[in-house]
Amino acid sequence: MGVVVRIAAYVPAGINPARAFRAAFDRVRDLERKLSSYRDDSELRQVERKAWQSPTPVSADFARVLGHAIELARQSDGAFDPTLGRVTRLVRAGGWGETLSEPSALEAVWKLTGWRHVELDPESRTVFFRRRGLQIDLGGIAKGFVADEILETLRSGGIFQALVSVGGDIAVGAPPPGKPGWSVAIDQIGDRGDAEIRLLLRHQAVSTSGSRERYFLLDDQMCSHVVARGGSSCADVSTAVSVVAASGLKADGLATALLVLGRERSDALLSRYPDARAYWATEVPLAGRLPHGHTLAPESQR
Repeated sequence: MGVVVRIAAYVPAGINPARAFRAAFDRVRDLERKLSSYRDDSELRQVERKAWQSPTPVSADFARVLGHAIELARQSDGAFDPTLGRVTRLVRAGGWGETLSEPSALEAVWKLTGWRHVELDPESRTVFFRRRGLQIDLGGIAKGFVADEILETLRSGGIFQALVSVGGDIAVGAPPPGKPGWSVAIDQIGDRGDAEIRLLLRHQAVSTSGSRERYFLLDDQMCSHVVARGGSSCADVSTAVSVVAASGLKADGLATALLVLGRERSDALLSRYPDARAYWATEVPLAGRLPHGHTLAPESQR
């Protein structure tokens, strides 16, 4: 899925760490084959090719992630939308930090989106698209799910004290020996390596959405890789948000949706997830410098 996966764990005596870690990374490869929009042979791409013709059977993993994505789209009034595949593939094709070569193409592909056109039948475990041409992007929620599943694989192998990072999305199990939790530093915006938030987590996950490195240029405007609704609208590149929740699946999706909504409109969505906490940070404008290199002005926790 275009990200680095890291695992740190305390392995009990009598358990072969190589075997346990191999099982965990085998699970990562399995989920990549199912959920990736980067692979032409993934289950996701196969669903896109078939689901507009007739209800298409999908794996339990695909159905679970897509189901959560659709529910989050419903709760966020479309701020999170798993059908933005055509939009995200267009903006990333030219390279991050580059000017979008055909702005008119962006408005055109927005017409081929809409989460309400996706029917997921949980009983038959099938997906049907009511609109031809839809493409799926689960990148705003799948990394958290992958982190959850790595932890579950490790637990099945007898390893409970573990921390998993999937492209910066972090999920942790039981705390290290003699510690109350895992110490996690969150580097949201500004210069890389300057942590704005330090958390102590156990059996939790944290995900950060921001645009320090992944943005594109639309005319003279910097646009976040987390695309907002509307043909020419852009999510704010000067803001980042980190979400702590009980699972990576929930934290990852919420962080994506909140970044699109913005802090001023975030309360309604967060009220529907009382176990989640959001931490916002905004960069201070400095003349002559791009926003992703600005001095930090961390904002308080909601």
